[in-house]
Amino acid sequence: MLISVEDYRQIKSISISLNCEDHDKRLELYCKTHDVAVCLGCVPSRHGTCPDVIPLDKAAENAKDSTALADLEDTLTRTLQNFQQIITDRDSALKNLDDQRQTIKNTINDTRARIMHKLEDLEQKLLLELDMQHGSCKSEVNKLLNRLKGSERDLCCLREQTSQLKSFASNIQIFLGTHQINQAVIKEVESVKEEIKSLENSEVFLQLHPSIMSLMNEVDQLGEISVKKTAVSIPFIEANVDQAQVQLRDPTMKSIENVHIELKERFEVKQKGFFAIGLTGCTMLPNGNLLFANIDGNSVVMEYSEDGKHIRDIPCSGRPFDLAVIDTDRIAVTYGNKKYVEILNLEKNTVEKEIKFENDCYGISFQDNELFIITGGIVIIDIEGKVLKTFYFDCEMYIETTKDRIYFTTKRGRTVNCISMVGEEIWVYKEKSLVKPKGITVDDHQNVYVADGKSKSLIVIQHDGKESKTLLTKIHNLHLSSALHFNKDKNVLLRCDEYGYATVYNLE
Repeated sequence: MLISVEDYRQIKSISISLNCEDHDKRLELYCKTHDVAVCLGCVPSRHGTCPDVIPLDKAAENAKDSTALADLEDTLTRTLQNFQQIITDRDSALKNLDDQRQTIKNTINDTRARIMHKLEDLEQKLLLELDMQHGSCKSEVNKLLNRLKGSERDLCCLREQTSQLKSFASNIQIFLGTHQINQAVIKEVESVKEEIKSLENSEVFLQLHPSIMSLMNEVDQLGEISVKKTAVSIPFIEANVDQAQVQLRDPTMKSIENVHIELKERFEVKQKGFFAIGLTGCTMLPNGNLLFANIDGNSVVMEYSEDGKHIRDIPCSGRPFDLAVIDTDRIAVTYGNKKYVEILNLEKNTVEKEIKFENDCYGISFQDNELFIITGGIVIIDIEGKVLKTFYFDCEMYIETTKDRIYFTTKRGRTVNCISMVGEEIWVYKEKSLVKPKGITVDDHQNVYVADGKSKSLIVIQHDGKESKTLLTKIHNLHLSSALHFNKDKNVLLRCDEYGYATVYNLE
């Protein structure tokens, strides 16, 4: 086949061998049995018994119109996507390592500064104590010295008087004076002797605290740097498998045009005692019971049945802001400006773990043994509290996750954001009706539901982030909505508001 010079230049860099590697002869035949191009020398030795050896040009007929080329392109595209995902994950791992190194350096520097500050405080306290003890001892010695010096002056004066008596006084004056002066001397001597009976010498000495001695003599390092290896599973999806999944999944993706909600139940959540009510978190347990968090109430998580009957109050350490179900027996709870997260055991009514943070802790979500928390951005931790990733976004208070995506709203931009598990932006949607977006949840078609407390509306955003639809407005008695939760098993949407009302909707 003849091709133009221009077309030849386009493909001349492509490495395509037209000769047989074994016989260095031109490839002229094609064996269907072995799916391989062969030369005339290959046939007798390897393909003599193959019944379907045909000319190569016949096998290549309509190659451009076949699906093989398109399949190859798709395979390359998806393989590159897999590679890009792996590269992105490794880049993220490098960044995490750098972040961990910087965090440890900051901790070391902070620890050193705290130790120095503590030592300075201890030094000042010890010096103050030294001055006090030294002053007390000196005061005792000075008191006696002053007493003795006073006596010394008095005795010198008496000696002078005795000399004058001797020189100038009459016998009667000498007689009386000698008697009286002798009595004064005896009295002074007796007084001094009494005082020096309990005379003591004070010795001021220093005994260092055992912990300080231990620090200097036994502690030979500030801490220990260790490395914990965690297996990472990155899915590498073959092109043809992924195509089959896409073909099966896409038709089931529900368009928001077909999304409708129907009121199922509405009831008031009541707080025991004289506390304000302001529901900020809600979720549904595997048994169908509902849990509510009240940041303005007392230190409990409230459990209700789906039809609004109070079941019990679950004690916790503070006023809860948001919560997420881990399994049938455990939930995770945030406490707002208290800056920590707790894992509660519902069966034993105990705290299994407390995880502290540097920033306020608000919205929380659980996915694949990991907790996603709004605390100065998005922090991802494992159940043990180890920080796995941190994404610095201008987040509002709530977060939602699915198997492979993270959803949140922003403060300044008033947007709804969808990112991957490695922090890459998938889509950003800006909705004019969103004035102060709060609760966010996602159904099993990845359509996103957002409650706005300011405009008193509930909207749904299509899974691709391209369209939205208003489901409820303030005319539907929609108060200051705060939290949302979707339960895929029951296909219901749970909403709570700052007036203490909970509403359950059937999702159609």
